[in-house]
Amino acid sequence: MAGEPTQTATDEALMEALAGGDHRAFEELLSRYETPVLTFCYAFMRHRDAAEDMAQETFLRVFRNARHYKPIAKFTTWLYKIAANLCINELKKRDLRKAVSLDDPAGPDPDGSRIVGRIASTQGTAPLTEAERREAQALIDKAIQHLPDDQRTTLVMVEYHHMAYQDIAEILGVTVSAIKMRVKRARETLREALKILQVEEMK
Repeated sequence: MAGEPTQTATDEALMEALAGGDHRAFEELLSRYETPVLTFCYAFMRHRDAAEDMAQETFLRVFRNARHYKPIAKFTTWLYKIAANLCINELKKRDLRKAVSLDDPAGPDPDGSRIVGRIASTQGTAPLTEAERREAQALIDKAIQHLPDDQRTTLVMVEYHHMAYQDIAEILGVTVSAIKMRVKRARETLREALKILQVEEMK
């Protein structure tokens, strides 16, 4: 890709430029995906520092493997697959769940509010006010932490990152049917958790 990388360049074009030694292309990819990848890693790790480490390692792998990248699949599928593998391998080495506090900040979540409307709409209620939306988001953030690992990570990929089931299945190495079932169960579990948390908040 000739000239300076721009915001309109495709991910694949940026990877081609990076493979050719243009480090500005890497800076552009980082600006596009740093926050989404960090949020993605947090869904696995449930700990801010660990998520930051995994996100940093993900982009280090992208930088190192630019020359070997083949645009067979979408760049984002390749990117998130790297992140998922790193997180899964790290979690196999240590049990973070014992050390994680549910009071830890959930990290950046630029699209997290969208799930509020989606869950609320299934309850047949009127549109939420801004104050109600903030309160609902806090409850949902808390409820998500209680989901089983596979349900939590899959739901985050669907709701926060708006990824296709096929892409998620490829990233996680499972079938599309398994992804659909995880999402179904996660939404059901989340609704039940929200009911319990709402009752607790009223006490």
